Amino acid sequence: MNRLRFDFSASKIAPTSSGIAINFLPLTSCPPLHLAILLAKDSPGEYECHGDLKLREGNDVRVAKKKLRMAAYEVTITRKVSRRCFRLEEEWVADSLSSRDDGVMRSVAKVHVLRTQKTVGDIRQREASQDVQGIWDIASEAVEDYFGEIAPATKRHVAVLILDAKGDLRFGDLINRSAFSNGLGLCGSRSLYTLPSYLEDVVSAFSDCSRPGDAIGNSDSSESGSFWDIATSAMKNMIEAFISPQPPTQPRELEHINRTFLMKVLVDCLRFRYHPCFRIPTDPVPPALPDNPQVYAVENGIVAGAQSGIVLVEIYTDGVYRAHREFTNKPEREVSLLEDDLRGSLPDSHKNRPMKLRIYSAGQGEAVVEDFSTVKSSKVQLPNGYGVAFKSSSLGRPKAGGSIPQQLILHTVTPGRMLTSIRVFHNSALGGLEFMYEDSSTQLFGRRESSENQGKFEVSDFPLDTRKGESLLGFCVRSGAQVDGIEILTSFGRRSPMFGNPHGGGASNTLIPPRGRSIAGVSGSYAQCVDGFSILYK
Repeated sequence: MNRLRFDFSASKIAPTSSGIAINFLPLTSCPPLHLAILLAKDSPGEYECHGDLKLREGNDVRVAKKKLRMAAYEVTITRKVSRRCFRLEEEWVADSLSSRDDGVMRSVAKVHVLRTQKTVGDIRQREASQDVQGIWDIASEAVEDYFGEIAPATKRHVAVLILDAKGDLRFGDLINRSAFSNGLGLCGSRSLYTLPSYLEDVVSAFSDCSRPGDAIGNSDSSESGSFWDIATSAMKNMIEAFISPQPPTQPRELEHINRTFLMKVLVDCLRFRYHPCFRIPTDPVPPALPDNPQVYAVENGIVAGAQSGIVLVEIYTDGVYRAHREFTNKPEREVSLLEDDLRGSLPDSHKNRPMKLRIYSAGQGEAVVEDFSTVKSSKVQLPNGYGVAFKSSSLGRPKAGGSIPQQLILHTVTPGRMLTSIRVFHNSALGGLEFMYEDSSTQLFGRRESSENQGKFEVSDFPLDTRKGESLLGFCVRSGAQVDGIEILTSFGRRSPMFGNPHGGGASNTLIPPRGRSIAGVSGSYAQCVDGFSILYK
């Protein structure tokens, strides 16, 4: 419980006061945002600073920690979702948030100081050449060395200030990555000197109209101007590096972040609604791995589905965001995305342009449909005049020229043929699936025998209770470059064990046909093991 009292007094007006009570519940079961400062191995531990401020408060790591901690608390103010807010990792140290009680021991945001084995020259060379992957590798290696024993990479969120980077690191794909959306967010030390070190400095920092001029090289930037202009830009960069998912669902007003302390500004928070860092106790437990949406073509559009539910669909034309559909109040296990409906939400000049979709699940998974018209036309002709089937999105990454493509139509598309069991060939990956029928016929997808440089395949059978009418419903697949593991799902709600590597792959993907449709076959490719997999349905 926090009780706040506001006193007002002015000439010719009677003084008055009012109070408000705010309950704060620290959700320690939610993953925190870690703050870190990264230094080169030969770093002097200083950032570039305007002369007056350098004399007044300094520009070393100690001051940088204060400014980063203060910026993180400002981000929590500006980027909350209703009463939801992410938490910062804390430690019991001398508080630096208020200049009035600097040194009082409290639980405040912890700022880690990391060292990389790279030099200042290495960092600035990559920065000057805008080497996105080089900068990312330097930071990710240092973070893994430091945080590797604290939390696995898939569970941690780290915002890193690279003190020896002179710019803001807002170039290339770095602008599309953040601590919440990619587990790691990076920003440089440019304009760090303008940010407040204490709560008492916030208003003055974002309303200071004086100009630093070109004292530290700001004159060549479009963001040059008043101190508050530069501070706003620096804060915008930190927000993007800390938490902002990219690209935005609507144009951001981060250039006006200083107004956050004057009036309410709308922000795009749709993706934060189901992020584990914003979870409250009444929310469902998030899945252990990202629950990637799956895309299924149907006659007049596509169906997107995810076990955790679909929460957001963004629509792009010409590489630019145009509109979105949201399902944040109640995520839908399946959503129908009809072409006429989607095009109706586009500006008139873009209604006939190719559409790209980004689809997000409540389980923090993402699927990208590069071209809507291509996906909806993914049809397969069934034999013997039994119509057409559609193909789901594909999992895995087949090797160009080294994988054998295969498409298998199940005998069950013929009336009267009954699937009785599925035999799985596997070791640390999926080798093949053999579908077995009541008339003793079989169909093989993939391979039965392992190659010479692989371990021997294990053989596992999963029977169906055909006497009670049990049938194949779909598959749960763990995949990365190949299909590492597979579960068989039935119409009775049964699941087989995870055949293959239960911990392999980067994500868990559930392939179940849309409502009212059934599996007609499987499709994909294989080399030493299955490296491409999708289902056919009708």
